[in-house]
Amino acid sequence: MAKITVVGGINIDIEGSPFEKLKYQDSNPGKVHMAFGGVGRNITENIARLGGDVAMLAVIGDDQMGLAAKKELNELGVDTSCIRVLEGENTAMYLSILDDQKDMELALCDMDIIEAITPQVLENHRDFLMESQMVALDGNLTQELMEAAVEMLEGIPLFYDPVSAAKAVKAKNIIGRFHSIKPNIMEAEILTGMRINSEEDVRRAGQWFMDAGVKRVFITLNKDGVYYRDEEGDGFIRPAENLKVVSATGAGDSFSATIMLGFVNGKSAEETARMGMAAASIAMESARAVNKDMNMEELLRRI
Repeated sequence: MAKITVVGGINIDIEGSPFEKLKYQDSNPGKVHMAFGGVGRNITENIARLGGDVAMLAVIGDDQMGLAAKKELNELGVDTSCIRVLEGENTAMYLSILDDQKDMELALCDMDIIEAITPQVLENHRDFLMESQMVALDGNLTQELMEAAVEMLEGIPLFYDPVSAAKAVKAKNIIGRFHSIKPNIMEAEILTGMRINSEEDVRRAGQWFMDAGVKRVFITLNKDGVYYRDEEGDGFIRPAENLKVVSATGAGDSFSATIMLGFVNGKSAEETARMGMAAASIAMESARAVNKDMNMEELLRRI
């Protein structure tokens, strides 16, 4: 059994960019890039690259890309025994077309398969999940699934990443059932019902989460770093001034990975926040959602 289990989505991200101005109703020469994605999958890959003992519970289609995504995780040392292959279904896909300025022109998303992670699927793997030291719930999961999970996994520390302000609403009534959470400012506003305009407001939000029952709070502040809080205290961790940014995509997923690794390895909230900031700095140096150079040795050097 793995120390950490991530319950969430596996996506296939396909992005096309033209060499010249887009011509509609025509074939445009350009570059097409495909990568494995999904919040849950990205968190899982980061944990594996940082040497963590991790499993993933997910659903994929029986297409080649979904099977390849599962194979890659397996090769990274992830326990993939709880990844279910659905016959005749497509793996979740996100298809985007950029314009000649690299801005998104249009996109199509086919994410319905994540709804196949039902409370019954969770129940089927309950014994496996109950052996974990921490279980993560991807914010893209259905509200029904998350509400079932906090009841079914009573006593197991749960981690929650809201993913977006719109999706944070799903956890508003159960947020106190999570051990550790990582909202950004907008997500924290949705969950607490507070307006957050200052550092003092951030501290008040952190206390609100603690009063609700959360044990560890990490509120990300974009370019201003992160605020952390637990029963031992709170504080702000600021990013390095010489930060190299190729792409911010995936920085949050790398931070989520360190929150769980910090917990299972007995790190304090402050130490965990510093790990998260270091991981995010590594993640942002790559155009990919997960930097292939992510490793614990480099993370500790940056701390």
